[in-house]
Amino acid sequence: MFPNRLPPLRERPRDILPLAEKLLARVGAAVGRAHLTLSPGARQLLVAAHWPGNVRELANVLERAAILANGDEIREEHLELGDAAAPLQAGGNGGKLEDVERTAIELALAAVGGNRRAAADRLGIGLRTLYDKLKRYRGEGSEE
Repeated sequence: MFPNRLPPLRERPRDILPLAEKLLARVGAAVGRAHLTLSPGARQLLVAAHWPGNVRELANVLERAAILANGDEIREEHLELGDAAAPLQAGGNGGKLEDVERTAIELALAAVGGNRRAAADRLGIGLRTLYDKLKRYRGEGSEE
């Protein structure tokens, strides 16, 4: 017998969007909105996410987003990424961890309209930690 290893979703970032589209079509049919789409920002968040729960977690995120979305477009604020928000793509773009972390912070802030407390919650870090990282990456102060 030959072992057949399917790499986790986080190691296959090119597969995330095609898979998300397929899952979204299935979810859309289930909720009576067959034409659900992802905004460019939502697409960025999905690709940047870590996906520790693999495809099942992606499907759950899209199901919740379809319920939260009022129309046919799923936007960043509809995505509740939870543990997937830490974008640690093994073998990903080859960037430094700091670059990935900075991007994750920027995407999280964009997803919650700049609300730092909500961004920290989304990233699974404390508010003080977020302020420290913003100060280091952007040179920002710690005022909310």
